[in-house]
Amino acid sequence: MKKIITVLGLLCSLPVLAQSVTEPTITDKEQQEFVNLLKSRGIKDAKQGRAIARDTLRKEKLIGQAAWKQQLERDPLVKRQLAESRTKIYADALVRNYLSKHPVTESEIEQQYRLEKSRYNTNEVKIRHIMVKDEKQAKDLIYLIGVGEDMGKIAREKSLDKATAKNGGELPFTNVNNFAIPNLGSVSLLLKKGELYGKPLQSKWGYHIVRLEDKRYVPFPPKESMKDKLRETAAQIKAARYMNSLVGPKHAPIQSMIRSKPTNAKSPNAKTT
Repeated sequence: MKKIITVLGLLCSLPVLAQSVTEPTITDKEQQEFVNLLKSRGIKDAKQGRAIARDTLRKEKLIGQAAWKQQLERDPLVKRQLAESRTKIYADALVRNYLSKHPVTESEIEQQYRLEKSRYNTNEVKIRHIMVKDEKQAKDLIYLIGVGEDMGKIAREKSLDKATAKNGGELPFTNVNNFAIPNLGSVSLLLKKGELYGKPLQSKWGYHIVRLEDKRYVPFPPKESMKDKLRETAAQIKAARYMNSLVGPKHAPIQSMIRSKPTNAKSPNAKTT
């Protein structure tokens, strides 16, 4: 829906072309086909659909006339871009047809659920952290915090992570698998509430001082609550396998036509331990 609205918006915002260009003829069949396309993309209002179809088809034909007069179809760059667009359209249509004949089954949904559950970690932690440039400074600050200096105050004054510094270095509850800092998740599980880790953790951004503020258990959501997402992910996998089967083993695998997102495994039953 977003893509077609973007294209339509671009076409509708184009200035009116010179009147010397021949006004195109738009047939009832062309208009109805476009209206049907709009319906499939979420525009259900018939009057609105006909107006958009009429305006867009007119501009498409005027642009086509101008391009034909300049013989742009012979331009190598244009030919390559048209080929790429055609391939993308064909691929989308092939996937759509394949999935209509081979819809995702309950068994595949169950399989996807078990796979995601096996990758899920039930632990979430809230940490306070300070990031500095060099290891010596990090060790010095660990010592100061260890003898009673306020870690939140130090974070606000010295942390290079400005996004968390303003909150005294505190991060909200985060699944231990979702930290970008290497080993932060596993280290946080070793700590008790309020405990400062005794040495800095290194990342590509610098050195990190970490204290565990809290931890909680978050169970994996029941299958029914995430069924739509599971079906979507299973469909992406089927589509990718189908397209890979078409291009053959000599080619690099084609990724899913649909961009996937990680499952949000939050649960209302999260328990602080």
